[in-house]
Amino acid sequence: MKDFKLCYIDDDTAYFTTQELSECWGDDWDDAPYEHNAGPPYNPLIHYYANGETKKNEKDWNEDGTPKFEIYHLKFDAGYRLDTPASRHYNSPYSVQMINAGAVAWLSGTDKDNKPIAIQAGASIEEFKQKVKQAGGFIYILEE
Repeated sequence: MKDFKLCYIDDDTAYFTTQELSECWGDDWDDAPYEHNAGPPYNPLIHYYANGETKKNEKDWNEDGTPKFEIYHLKFDAGYRLDTPASRHYNSPYSVQMINAGAVAWLSGTDKDNKPIAIQAGASIEEFKQKVKQAGGFIYILEE
């Protein structure tokens, strides 16, 4: 699998990108609290016009028509051992931009042996899966 990095978590969905974290963006990623403002990361942008014409945004697409980056998401259940930054606050003081810069982990808590565990922004899909399972959580495979 490509070099996907964790860039956003919303409830039971983790989002990964092939972009640099500093380049990845979504609605209100610079607003805190992220849990009441932010939306999932943007996919490569295509403009759709009323006349049926479409135009791919040059900053998101290569000349050959392939996207410059991809977004991947998976469903998970972190169980009771891992919390998001929002879990510890009524209104967290964090924006997605702050979390992706390393201010706090996307998920933190303890593993099954009560050892500290944290899943930071930039974690690979494999690292994310391994740590969620280590904490007693589950990764859901969705059939298409």
